[in-house]
Amino acid sequence: MQTLSFTVDRNLRIRSWSDALESFTGTDASSAVGKKYTELFPQLLVHEKDAVAESFLRQRALSLKQRPFLCLSHHRQADIKISPVRNGHDPFQHVQIVLHPSEPCTVGQQLVDAQKLISIGKIAATLAHGVRNPLNAIKGAVVYLRDRYAHEKPLFEFTEILEEEIARLENFISRFLSTTTFDGDVARVDVNELVQKIKVFVSLQTYSRDIRSEYVLETLPLIEISAFHLEQALLNVINNSIESMKSGGVLTIKTFLTAGSPTSFIAIEISDTGAGIDLAAHPADSAPQSPQHGRGFGLFIADEIVKYYKGHIKIRGEKGKGTTVTFLLPVHEMKEGNHS
Repeated sequence: MQTLSFTVDRNLRIRSWSDALESFTGTDASSAVGKKYTELFPQLLVHEKDAVAESFLRQRALSLKQRPFLCLSHHRQADIKISPVRNGHDPFQHVQIVLHPSEPCTVGQQLVDAQKLISIGKIAATLAHGVRNPLNAIKGAVVYLRDRYAHEKPLFEFTEILEEEIARLENFISRFLSTTTFDGDVARVDVNELVQKIKVFVSLQTYSRDIRSEYVLETLPLIEISAFHLEQALLNVINNSIESMKSGGVLTIKTFLTAGSPTSFIAIEISDTGAGIDLAAHPADSAPQSPQHGRGFGLFIADEIVKYYKGHIKIRGEKGKGTTVTFLLPVHEMKEGNHS
């Protein structure tokens, strides 16, 4: 497998870039050199600290196993070595980062992934047209239940959420049929508030399957994102987790802030005690789900949504020992007026 390498200075800015890296990432040298490496790669961390900065500080090489890097439009896994470069007797001014990909990044794979998106587009267009009539019937039933059982507090809470989601879905379908992009209702979103709403959504599923849910939510800043997009991405993964577990399983959802450069990331971690994923057989972004159970595109779609907002997804798992999917979304400084 071809190795890839580039150099980074003490300010974490890229100073050299190879033709091989241009082929793998789709970014040429003129665009890469001068940027912080975290603008092109997920931040490399060791003990929650930037591994490149640590290599400078310790003045020694560091090795990282199976870390994600960007291959054209998708993440691949690679073993990574970070080594300080000495120029004569001068102090270390650069480090060399060498990637050993575990799988090739080929145009053929990109065509396979593109075909997935084409298939999703065809299915989604058909679904969007066909769902409107049933949605109106559901909306009418929800309004009836809300009015009929307004005195039942739990049911009233569910119907309020259902009405809100139906309205959001109607709006989404209308936009979807008139546009081909992700453009939508980007606003300042409280991730914990969104997770609390999802908690209500999935509570009936977990209850009926005898699955215990645990939520650990730390204080987070607001981020600019479409709440609808993020909600759908999270539900895709959560539903997969629930379906993977038997009675007595545990679904754990955590939120926390993790350091990064040049920006921090909001992390949303979804863990289950299900069958697990054989990551050696299935790369993280290939969505190793079972199409016959209707979950063939869930993780793939979630990954596309997160990448659109400049984030990425990490997957940890072992066959028979459950799976953990972590959403990492960048926290950017928000200016007044830059939201809806």
